[in-house]
Amino acid sequence: MSSSPIRSESAELAAAVREITDEAGRLLDREPFRAQPRTGRSPDVPALGDLWDLVTFEALREADGGVPAPSRLTDLIGLLGRIREAEAMRAQLRLTDRTHTLSKVHGALARVSDARSVDSLLARAPEAACGLGFDRALVSTVDGTWRLHTMCVVREPRWAEEIVAVGRENPPVLDRGLVENDTVVDARAVLVSEVQDNPRVNRPLAQITRSSSYGIAPLLVDGEVVGLVHGDCYHQRRVLTEVDRMVLSAFADGLSQHLARVTVLEGISSIRSQIDGLAGWRAPASASTGSLASSHVDDAVLTRREVQIVRLMSQGDSNGRIARRLTISEATVKTHITRILRKLGAANRAEAVSIWLRGSGTPGSAARV
Repeated sequence: MSSSPIRSESAELAAAVREITDEAGRLLDREPFRAQPRTGRSPDVPALGDLWDLVTFEALREADGGVPAPSRLTDLIGLLGRIREAEAMRAQLRLTDRTHTLSKVHGALARVSDARSVDSLLARAPEAACGLGFDRALVSTVDGTWRLHTMCVVREPRWAEEIVAVGRENPPVLDRGLVENDTVVDARAVLVSEVQDNPRVNRPLAQITRSSSYGIAPLLVDGEVVGLVHGDCYHQRRVLTEVDRMVLSAFADGLSQHLARVTVLEGISSIRSQIDGLAGWRAPASASTGSLASSHVDDAVLTRREVQIVRLMSQGDSNGRIARRLTISEATVKTHITRILRKLGAANRAEAVSIWLRGSGTPGSAARV
């Protein structure tokens, strides 16, 4: 369903609510009740609940008054029926709006579904997110540090480049002092308000973006947050709502699935490259160990944590035992092992350990500082 019929039905609902509140004001002999306007994709009419209670109370009082006025009681009962009709219209409109929104999310994800690498996927995602109603969208990666990858600013691509440049100049460390850390720790989407006065918002980025509110949603692979999606409505000059948070979260969930897929594709491609390299390799046997190991170490350097894990793997430790020894979750161990296999171009744990052991006489030298 297009947005035009939704707007038409929203206007119809708003008109019905105005008529109901005016009629309630007349029957109850008091100032008309007015629904409070709400910024969002579907109208909210909180006054209807209050009106239902007040009209019901007045109808019961009229019926118990001894000599009820039949016409007034009929009008009150009729008004109750109209209130229920408006509430049903509101519920249907919200359902239609939600279905339309989910369809838009599906369409946005379809636009990036043919990406065949992590870098390509992350580079195209912000523009797709802006198609969901956001003026600006940012995709970043996290590894203890918040690293901006690509941003889209509707009609202002240069501004997007400037914002990313500021973020990359001094990548913020993810700790409790940064609001983005909440999304990483809790793995859930959040809204950030009063950005310019929020002490947990990165000041250089707050200044250059001039944002007043924004949403953050996590990108997860194998249960671990590996990136973030930001979105805001700067040009629309509106504060983000719970609906925006849900939309951003749904988009990030779908993007996470694509990310997991292309991560596997890149791993397979890496393995294939290693196989192709071995097929054409004709070095003397005496040089075989050093040459092959050097090529792996040069192509994919392990982090300190990955070195710790591959060392424990070489000792025969299971994932559960590694998790207990390093005080991390077993899911995190699995994620690290997946990255180790990809970096070393190994097909399994045994091959990864073998490559690592051949790669350096001092295992710790493979770690990145």
